[in-house]
Parts: sequence; C-alpha cells; structure tokens
Amino acid sequence: MTRRKLVMGQRSQEEGNSCTMWELPTHWTAAQALAVFEVLDDLRDLVVAGYAKKIQQAARLDRTVTTPSLPANIDNGDVPF
Repeated sequence: MTRRKLVMGQRSQEEGNSCTMWELPTHWTAAQALAVFEVLDDLRDLVVAGYAKKIQQAARLDRTVTTPSLPANIDNGDVPF
C-alpha cells in the first residue's frame, strides 16, 4: 500500500518544533476520497457550530502582535499632502 505524507504547519514554541505528519493512502478511489472529504466537512461544520466564538478568540489572540512597534521617523516636512 502506498501512502503520501502531508506535513502540517509548525507547532508553537511551547509545543516544540516538530511537525505533525499525516499519511494519506494513494489507493483510494475517487468515491472513497469524496466520502472522507464529506465526513471531514461535516465534522468541520459541527466544530464551528459549537466553538465558533472560542475559535475566533483564539485566532485573534494568536495573530496579536506582542512586540512594541518602532517609531516610523517620518519627516513631516517631507510628506506630500
């Protein structure tokens, strides 16, 4: 049986630097692949229905910049407007 490896995104630093590995069978028929896709799609809908607000909050926190920004040092006399 042949499998194709799919490397998922990097884990956060507290989880370590390893990647998650998934192995997908390459012998599935189109109907089998569609069935798996539909199950995963339905599962995604259920997760979003139950956890949408928490997922949004976690995503927002994950994308928040925690380092202070540096001043732009723009010369106001050089601004064209």
